[in-house]
Amino acid sequence: MKINHLKKIIRKWPAYEKFLENRGINPLKIKKISDLPIIDKQFISSAIHSLPLYKVKNIIPSSGSTGDNFSFGLFGDTDLMRTSNSIDSVLKNRFNTGHKKTLLLNMVPGAISIQSPSVSVASIGVRTDTAISVIKSFGSSYDQMILVGEPLFLKSLIELGVKESISWQYLPLYIIVGGEWTPESYGNYIETFVGPQRVISSMGMAELGLSYFYETDETIMLRHLLSREGDVFKSLFGDLDFCPMIFAYDEKEVYVESVIEPDSNMGSIVLSTVSPDRTLPLIRYKSGDKGETLSGDHINRVLKDFGHIPLISSPDIKILAHFGRGKSTSNIYPEKIKEIIFDNWEIAATTTGNFKLCNSRGSVQLGVQLKQGILPDHVWEDKYKQAFNTLPLKIKLYSFTQYPHLLDFERKVNYVCESDSRGKSGRQAESLSAAL
Repeated sequence: MKINHLKKIIRKWPAYEKFLENRGINPLKIKKISDLPIIDKQFISSAIHSLPLYKVKNIIPSSGSTGDNFSFGLFGDTDLMRTSNSIDSVLKNRFNTGHKKTLLLNMVPGAISIQSPSVSVASIGVRTDTAISVIKSFGSSYDQMILVGEPLFLKSLIELGVKESISWQYLPLYIIVGGEWTPESYGNYIETFVGPQRVISSMGMAELGLSYFYETDETIMLRHLLSREGDVFKSLFGDLDFCPMIFAYDEKEVYVESVIEPDSNMGSIVLSTVSPDRTLPLIRYKSGDKGETLSGDHINRVLKDFGHIPLISSPDIKILAHFGRGKSTSNIYPEKIKEIIFDNWEIAATTTGNFKLCNSRGSVQLGVQLKQGILPDHVWEDKYKQAFNTLPLKIKLYSFTQYPHLLDFERKVNYVCESDSRGKSGRQAESLSAAL
């Protein structure tokens, strides 16, 4: 990220400039982006009150996935126009919506708006019955449909649609999945119902925007290869025991760093927005996700070393390998649990996808919520034990109504038991408040 460009963003945010000066940092003398401190959700929660809120046209709260720790994305007219143009560009390039009559079902929770002039948008929210009614009533009037939502809701919708006699594989249908980390096997499972090459993933966040990280044909092929070729995977990601999500992104829109911190061997994703006109800039914002940035040139060199053809057509393209939230129980990650669940389609068909990893009396306990109508009998207990026999954990299956952590599609699932802690985040928020 060009330093002069960064200084221009800082000058347009006086409270942040003052915050730096109170920490002994002269914004005029910074020489590289790493000279600036890393900020987090609590910083943003305090910082929004220093902005001209009368210019804000749209407020998007974060998921609060770490408890009652919400932050907010603030977007003005320019931000909304940029977001709409960005979404429209992706839809046109990926789905040819400029020439095909397209119905987009927005099933993202939290009343988050998706607008694009090239599609008709049905704002559904997390109601499976409403979504199926819209598909049956309007689907035949369009050349294609695009379903946008989070993975567990979409899984529930597709499975319910089968019961409602929807022949998914015969519909001109695509699915865009976002909101949380998903294994490659999730897409494979959903495509058993809807047909091959119908599921793609994207990633955004409340503070940044909806879709800054996206799968392309090249990143999808790369993830397929990484799932098969252990030597290539190990060369790129070492001893990581699950395959990360692979996204492309545009450095003209967002600058991404991966910063290793003392409490983790995974890099924390740190984001800086590039546009100086954003209502709420992000400058070295730690999102809470873990990942690693890679260049297309480096990926191609590794592929060539192992006898594979290059997959990334533009060596300068930037790639983000997304590892999820980086939380585990005794080094067992929920991302690995998800991989195992969706690798076994018989297992995947029995669960809502809702589970919890906890450390109890020195051993790891995995609690899994079964779907309605499926009981935790000895047959299923044996099949789950077999599926997870490579991991040192004990499994307990719960019927849908007896599972203690109910599935609420409006909230992120917290897959790992953990105690709340303010730590550094709280102290940093306090220092910002003092600066303001």
